[in-house]
Amino acid sequence: MCLVVPNGLQIGYRKRVVATVKEEFAFNPGEITLLLGLNGAGKTTLMKTISGLIRPVAGKLPSGKALYLSEEVDFPPNLTPNEIAACLARTRAERARATEWLRTLQVEDRPYGKLSKGNRHKARLVFAQLTALSRQIPVVGLDEPFSGLDFVAREQLIRDWVDRHAPAPWHLLVSIHPADIPFTPHQLIVVARGEIRSVPARTSWPDLRAMLAADPADFPAQS
Repeated sequence: MCLVVPNGLQIGYRKRVVATVKEEFAFNPGEITLLLGLNGAGKTTLMKTISGLIRPVAGKLPSGKALYLSEEVDFPPNLTPNEIAACLARTRAERARATEWLRTLQVEDRPYGKLSKGNRHKARLVFAQLTALSRQIPVVGLDEPFSGLDFVAREQLIRDWVDRHAPAPWHLLVSIHPADIPFTPHQLIVVARGEIRSVPARTSWPDLRAMLAADPADFPAQS
């Protein structure tokens, strides 16, 4: 299922507009979008709006489901990651998939409350993907998922996303630090100066830096 974000959608809180979508873009299954913006630009607001946690200030999103994973999401401290995954999974195959993800990311199978911050973070990412798989959610929004991960865990996570033999049935919308792009995504979205635009996926860091600080009218057009 493809989720389309329409041109003119305004995001924010109550009547205060934070940013406006300036061109329609779509989230297709099996693809990855990186979401870039300075602190306070509206990245998290956009993800929460797409997931239905807050309403748009103006405009309307098409019906569809999206999952937003924030750092505040927590799980029972007395259960191990595999036990939590067993609660979330609906089938034996889904549980096996979660076990494989946990093993790939080297998440220790000890009570969640006793895991290190990095291991809890990796476990939450697995639970988000498992929920999307089990509930057939077309878009998974991850807010700065590399925060708190060491370089080994980060590279393992990226390999799991990029090197899969079969594309995931959901779209990954990943908010990251603008200077920290670890791979070329299918789509790159920039939130800057109150505007939300798609830019070429291979845009260089110097060009992105200029966009983030410049007037949105200076953004390059998508081909």
